Amino acid sequence: MLAVQHHGNADQSTTSDGSSGSWADEVDELVASLHDQLGYLPYHATPERLYTPGDLYVDLGAVGFGGCVDQKIYRRARVAGGPTISPVESLAQRLHDHGITVALDEFRQGKTVVGVMGGHAMKRGSSGYRQVVSLGRSLTVAGFCVATGGGPGAMEAANLGAATSNLDPTDVDALVDRLAAAPGFNENVDAFIRTATDIWAELEHPVVSLSIPTWFYGHEPSNPFATHIAKYFSNSEREDGLLAIATGGIVFVQGGPGTLQEVFQDAAQNAYETFGTSSPMVFLEPPEGDEPFWLSSGVLTTLDRSFTSTNGGRRPGWELVRRVTTVPEAIDALGGGPV
Repeated sequence: MLAVQHHGNADQSTTSDGSSGSWADEVDELVASLHDQLGYLPYHATPERLYTPGDLYVDLGAVGFGGCVDQKIYRRARVAGGPTISPVESLAQRLHDHGITVALDEFRQGKTVVGVMGGHAMKRGSSGYRQVVSLGRSLTVAGFCVATGGGPGAMEAANLGAATSNLDPTDVDALVDRLAAAPGFNENVDAFIRTATDIWAELEHPVVSLSIPTWFYGHEPSNPFATHIAKYFSNSEREDGLLAIATGGIVFVQGGPGTLQEVFQDAAQNAYETFGTSSPMVFLEPPEGDEPFWLSSGVLTTLDRSFTSTNGGRRPGWELVRRVTTVPEAIDALGGGPV
C-alpha cells in the first residue's frame, strides 16, 4: 500500500468516542474493516499530502513505465470489480480523492494559481512546446503558481518552465533539446518518461508548481516536472477543481477536445460566478509562423455568444476574455502578477 499519509495534522474532526483526530484516522478504521473485500491496494485510501514525482515513479528504473507505482494504480482503477467498480472499491477511491482535495486546499493557501490548459499531443522540441515552456517560466517569475492538468505535451511544457524558472534560459533550451530526443509518449513511453525523470533528478532546486492529472487518462504519463501532484481517480472532480483553484486566471494554448471542454467549463464558471468571482481567460496563439488556432477555430465566436444573455447584455467574465499572440501579452492580460 502506497504510504503517502501523515495522519493527525489536517482536517480535524471528532471521532465516535468524542476524541479529536483527523478524518483519515477515523476512515482508516473503516478501510481496515473492509480489508478482506478490498485486498491489497496499490494506493492509500486516505492520503494527507499531495504526490511527488518520486511517489509515482519510485520504481521506474527497475520495472519501466508499465510496472511502476503509477501504472499499478491505473490498472487497479480500470479492472477493480470488473466493468462496474464495486461499492467498496468506489468508496476507497472517493476517500482517496477527498484526501487529495484536502491536501490541495492546504497547498494553495497564500498562492495565486494560474492554470495552463493545452493539448497532450504537443511534441517536445516543437515551437509550440518551447513557447509554453517560456509561458510557464514567465508566469512563475511574475509571482504566479502554475497549475496544469499534469499530462504530457503543453502541460509538461508549462510545469517544466515553472520548475526551471530559476535557471538561465539557455540551460532550459538545452533541457528541451534533450527531451526532444523522445518527442512523444506514443512512440516509446519508457524512453519518453525516463528522459523526463532523469532531468528531474538533476534539478537541484526546482521551483514549486502544481499538476492535477487523473488515472481516468492513466495511459498518458503524468509529467514529473511539477513539485506537487494532485492525482485523482475521478476525472470530473479533477476537472472542476483544476478550473476552480485557478483564481489568477487560465491561459489556454492549442489543444484538442479536452482543452475545448475546459474552455467552456471555465466559461460557465465565470459567467455564473460559480465561485464568487470571474477570472481571466487568456487565449495564447501559437508562435509566429504557425497557423493561428484561436482566431480560426470558432471558439472565440462561440464564447462571444455564450457570454451574451437573452436580453442582449453581457454575462460576468466577458471583459476578462483576451486573445494574445505573445507570452508578455499573456502576462499583461492576467494583470501582470499577483498584487
